[in-house]
Amino acid sequence: MSNFLKQYYLLIVFVILYSCMDVAKEVSNWMDLNPTEEVIGKFHYLENDGIKIFLPETFERYSSVKYQNLLDSLITKDNFDFEIKRLKSLREMEGEFYIYFDTESHSTYTINTMPYMPLYKNDAQLILGMISQNNNNITQNSDLEINKISAKYNDTNGTQIFKAIHQVSKKSKLEMAVNTSYIISSQHKTVYINLTTPYLVNFDMYLQKMTF
Repeated sequence: MSNFLKQYYLLIVFVILYSCMDVAKEVSNWMDLNPTEEVIGKFHYLENDGIKIFLPETFERYSSVKYQNLLDSLITKDNFDFEIKRLKSLREMEGEFYIYFDTESHSTYTINTMPYMPLYKNDAQLILGMISQNNNNITQNSDLEINKISAKYNDTNGTQIFKAIHQVSKKSKLEMAVNTSYIISSQHKTVYINLTTPYLVNFDMYLQKMTF
């Protein structure tokens, strides 16, 4: 599992720094969904991996080039440079990389498929410790404040899930975003998912419809 942890560590800086992009003020309907409501969306087939993901209808798949062109009109040059580095790091991971974007809320969903590796509770604890240490390093040398909202590990019926949610804000401006990361191992497949939204949302209901 050590190689996977090293790969994940490379993503942490870029993911967190990117979380402070200027999000849209408009809010998509899916962001206000409560646990008693029916989940509405559509399936997307990851053709190279045999995986189906379920996303709100406002998410569309983007190529790396199209996504970069979009970001160039939405974020500052510094944030754009950080995101380009993040994309490069994600693309260079072993496996496939997919990008989805919601133009209404400026929410981004990315998923990396990678070689299968079982994810155990001690692995999740190591990852969380690495995130916390890295967050401390970032906040000491930047204008960012990073607060952990929650972190969970679950192993049910052979599906292992690590989930971490962080709120990222800028000290000098009224800007914030919520970054949710999932690592899932199931059916001999492992994926890393990152979701960036303007505020905390209940995305687990969409995740539960994912099929491996």
